[in-house]
Amino acid sequence: MNPTSSIKEKKQFDKYVAQGKDIFVFFYLEGCGPCNATKPEWKKMENVLSSKYKNNDHIVLAEIDQSIMKDLHNIKMIQPRGFPSIHHITRKGKQIKEYENDEKITIKDRSVDSFVEWVEKNLLNMKNKLNHKKQKGGKWSLKYKRSINCRNPRGFSQKQHCKYGRTKKIRARLF
Repeated sequence: MNPTSSIKEKKQFDKYVAQGKDIFVFFYLEGCGPCNATKPEWKKMENVLSSKYKNNDHIVLAEIDQSIMKDLHNIKMIQPRGFPSIHHITRKGKQIKEYENDEKITIKDRSVDSFVEWVEKNLLNMKNKLNHKKQKGGKWSLKYKRSINCRNPRGFSQKQHCKYGRTKKIRARLF
């Protein structure tokens, strides 16, 4: 896990987005009362998650000041309606979720517990999406290929599979 207390360099943030990491961003405005009240809770959440996900380098927690937002290339589409604004950026900046608009959270009170719940639900959701990718060819075609009897192939395509398809797989397994 990469807990970054505050991002001062735009290159660092752009690098995280380009690598496709799960970035949880806290946008704040200097001198904002609600922002100053939320910052300690965000820091506590960083401590809780850093102990829980210490071996996971795919998670980034960041604080970004409003003054450097305009310089960040990968988040041009984020237009906070107010501050503080908390977002989850994934898939190299192609998918952005806002904390305030997320229906999965039971309590949205900007506390440590609600932040941790939001982060873990988003991580679980992304993990499930990554695990359920559709395989090329699908399960049926693999099952069909395994059921072909090469001693007595039926039809032209089965003969071709036995002649060319199986030998390539066997050679790959031997080496």
